[in-house]
Amino acid sequence: MNIRILIFTLVAAAFLAACRGQRQQKQDAAVEETVSVQAVPEGDVLKGEVIPIDTVLFRYAYRMRIQEDKIVVFDLHNADYYYHVFTYPDFKYISSFGKRGEGPEEMIFAENVRFAGKNTVWVLDNGKNRMTRYSGIAPGETPKLEETVALDQAFMRALDFDFYDEKTVVIPDYSGESRFNWTKIPTGELVRKSEQIPISNKKLLKESAPAVAQGWRSFISFTPDKRLLVAVTQLGDRIDIYDMKTRRHIGKTGEGEEPKFSVSSEGYGFPAGAVCYHDMQVTEKYIYAIYNGRKLKEVMKEDTYKQGGRLFRVFNHKGEMVKQYILDRPIMGICVDEANGVLYATDVNADEQIVRYDMDF
Repeated sequence: MNIRILIFTLVAAAFLAACRGQRQQKQDAAVEETVSVQAVPEGDVLKGEVIPIDTVLFRYAYRMRIQEDKIVVFDLHNADYYYHVFTYPDFKYISSFGKRGEGPEEMIFAENVRFAGKNTVWVLDNGKNRMTRYSGIAPGETPKLEETVALDQAFMRALDFDFYDEKTVVIPDYSGESRFNWTKIPTGELVRKSEQIPISNKKLLKESAPAVAQGWRSFISFTPDKRLLVAVTQLGDRIDIYDMKTRRHIGKTGEGEEPKFSVSSEGYGFPAGAVCYHDMQVTEKYIYAIYNGRKLKEVMKEDTYKQGGRLFRVFNHKGEMVKQYILDRPIMGICVDEANGVLYATDVNADEQIVRYDMDF
């Protein structure tokens, strides 16, 4: 793969337009932080089963979401549509939505998708700084655009999101003033910021806040009961768990260390250290994450590079790793069906990109 495409994928252009002199936001509440180095235990090696899909040619199957009898696959580089709906668990094609383009109902840079109500999803378009709600995400139905929300212009970037409740969305903050932005639907208004980036070098955060925030790019998710907000970092071996009720914060830094990057005199950030987490999912029982761990300088030396991680990690809600599996191929996105003991994963290096793993959770 072209190295420029690789870097875009790894950091999602998060280091562009970083600037100095940003003010820090006061933290909402005191937190308790625990930092420990996690030993990586030996895990079971799992062999995946490729699921053939003839109706859609995936270019970069990045994320998947399951709700009852359907699954949505988010294709980051599809030429026509970003999102594709299939029956679950047999993966029969139903429909596509989220057309790529610059038209009024089209998307420029899709980032994620979340179910929010029966047969309803919200999607995020970073290119247009807006969110869109679609209904009709189900067998026998046709996706319909129901609502579009323009996000507050105060957002520097919007690269991920999850719902706290039906009218409150949390989006990572890339200004460096805080870690999370809290936004109201349907106004798109930024109503508050919360938490601070838990970097060990507080001086660097003060001097180059946006570069730090972008270096700490995180994937986020709430537990189903919305009690815990979990974040894992793309460029460092870091997991953070925030309790919405008690305001307690647990932070774990593993062998891959916290995100590393350098900052130029102009305030631009350049990634370094290890490429770590690619995706995560939080359930009532566990936190699941796909982990890489390779040093970025090693990756940059390769003419071709298989993207994704081969370590599938399972954490409890205290951030303690309880199990680790070794997968038979690098994986980019994950979707866990706990009830049936199945991990679905995306292999963006292959032509057939949906893979199933049977597991003992």
